[in-house]
Amino acid sequence: MCWAHLLRDFRRIAERSGAAGEVGRRLLGLGYVMFRRRHRLSEADVPSCRTDLAGVRVRVRQALERGAALLVCPRTAATCANLLKIEPALWTFTTHAEVPPTNNSAEQALRPVVLKRKISGPTRSRRGANFIARGFSVAETCRRQGRDLLDYLQRSVCAWIDKTEAPALLRPAIASG
Repeated sequence: MCWAHLLRDFRRIAERSGAAGEVGRRLLGLGYVMFRRRHRLSEADVPSCRTDLAGVRVRVRQALERGAALLVCPRTAATCANLLKIEPALWTFTTHAEVPPTNNSAEQALRPVVLKRKISGPTRSRRGANFIARGFSVAETCRRQGRDLLDYLQRSVCAWIDKTEAPALLRPAIASG
């Protein structure tokens, strides 16, 4: 779950009147507290992050439960109930150092694809759309891993021609885990 998107949802709830707005403002405030505390910690300090955010996690759960019980605003109740169902996923970043609390880097990686589609228009088939998506995915993965894209593509094509195993795109630690 992306906390940047959650804050946007909490802000929308906070703009409502009455008890729903109160729940939204509480959730929004707790989201800001989470970001401030998370920012103070180093990226690799997962145990401290889990401990430092334990109280915030409890208060967020309480606010979500309060929102899910609201009879006066079914939209807020539904949003809060849905978040309660996946509540552990909100806190994955506290147990896995490699998982950030937002998906901003993933969205930035998608930006070139979105711009290409905006400029060139969509493809004419599902096959073409899949080709473009997979091509950009491979290019972005190679860029992030510091790998040579053309070398990877050449080895992949040679493996396909030779009917051998294609080179792995995932890092060995990720591929085996």
